[in-house]
Amino acid sequence: MLSAFWSGWFVRPAAASAGPSRVSPKDAGRPRPAWYDALPRRREPTPSLDVTAGPTADGLVIRVKGFAGIDQSGALLSGLLAPSAQRPAVVILDLSGLSFISGLAMGVLTAYRRGVVRAGGRVVLADDLQPAVREAFHRAGLMTLFGAVGGERPACRVAQAAEPGRRAAA
Repeated sequence: MLSAFWSGWFVRPAAASAGPSRVSPKDAGRPRPAWYDALPRRREPTPSLDVTAGPTADGLVIRVKGFAGIDQSGALLSGLLAPSAQRPAVVILDLSGLSFISGLAMGVLTAYRRGVVRAGGRVVLADDLQPAVREAFHRAGLMTLFGAVGGERPACRVAQAAEPGRRAAA
């Protein structure tokens, strides 16, 4: 008698269990209900990232174009490591075609720079960063790590642009 009372609480009728639920491993082989395929799916295209490298007189220039989000960090890392096997003395990162950079992608660039510096090289940024990328580097405090192509630090130019009355130290 007591089990009949509790069965109403813990046992669902078949009609009530037709709602969405997680698929357990034992249900993996079963066909999905018809309503499952009718649900709207939002599939947005994944933004792309293009990493190309080319030699220069001093070393290597790596051009990064596109969107460097969390999903593209692996592609960014592999695009950076493959051409750097030559161990160039100077690596110029041209991020002018980059429209967005995530914190994880900035971490990939920082780790890459650390590896190049340990091997005896140096990594510099090309001057023409897009404003969103420049702001992300500036807010993360990474502008002082990377030197500019001309030898001047890009952080000095950012500080002068942000605070016109204050003079930045070179």
